[in-house]
Amino acid sequence: MLNLADLQLFIRISETGGIGSAARSLGMTAATASAAVKRIERELDSQLLERSTRSLRLTQAGESFLGYCAQSVQLLEEGMAALKDGRDALSGEIHLGAPSDLGRGHLDEVLEPFRRRHPQIRLIMHLSDGIQDLYRNGIDLVLRYGRLRDSNLIARQLRDNDRVICAAPAYLERAGRPADIAELAQHNCICVYRNGELFNIWNVLDQGVAHELQVHGDRAADDGALVRQWALQGHGIAYKSRIDIDGDLAAGRLVDLFPEAKCEPAPLYAVYPSRRYQPARLKALLEFLEAAFRE
Repeated sequence: MLNLADLQLFIRISETGGIGSAARSLGMTAATASAAVKRIERELDSQLLERSTRSLRLTQAGESFLGYCAQSVQLLEEGMAALKDGRDALSGEIHLGAPSDLGRGHLDEVLEPFRRRHPQIRLIMHLSDGIQDLYRNGIDLVLRYGRLRDSNLIARQLRDNDRVICAAPAYLERAGRPADIAELAQHNCICVYRNGELFNIWNVLDQGVAHELQVHGDRAADDGALVRQWALQGHGIAYKSRIDIDGDLAAGRLVDLFPEAKCEPAPLYAVYPSRRYQPARLKALLEFLEAAFRE
């Protein structure tokens, strides 16, 4: 059977990239650590590490096992700390994933009261507009726009949300405001890449007519924060999540070009692995996020 020390060693090897360095950091010999790795691989009947004379890296099985391993160790350590200390204060790490624009802007502000309330919790942010693998990357919780497809995960909707076709006043002064949806095809539109694919088909329902418009422009990025920055600088028209640009719309930095139209819904979800036991710190964060986005 695997033990906690073996799991901690495997995690440390993945962090340091070497058995010897991991062994030294844990106060054991390299021979003892190497024997422990072989014991883990024998127990799992899987090769977790690929070794060469100059390097060591995780195999695909090792990458997959690492996420589960990290979550298991966190749960065990939290359980032992709760029994040993009997304290109400929550502590430990939470790896939180989020879209880039949401994470750098609105979410970072939303999380400040949680940080002050739980100073012993360390929030580690993972910002990406791609689909993040929670198990392989060891992420405890990720915020995503749109409906859940992975049945191995649990999702809680935090807030209704839709997309907005928007532009800065500077762009509209230079290029003119499109009179209707079809006229967008004649404008410089800023597009985003999602998981390596260009997202340049904008779906809009305007005055009862459904439009599936293919747009073009001289700028595209796989980072939503950069797309927003370009829009604010007046470089073109963007198709953004309303949550990300609420403040810009209110301040007049961006203009909703078709306020009566219905763009694609993009509700915000909190997504996390399906498991029976959750760390108390993760439950506290989920409850906080639900309350914060309700407000």
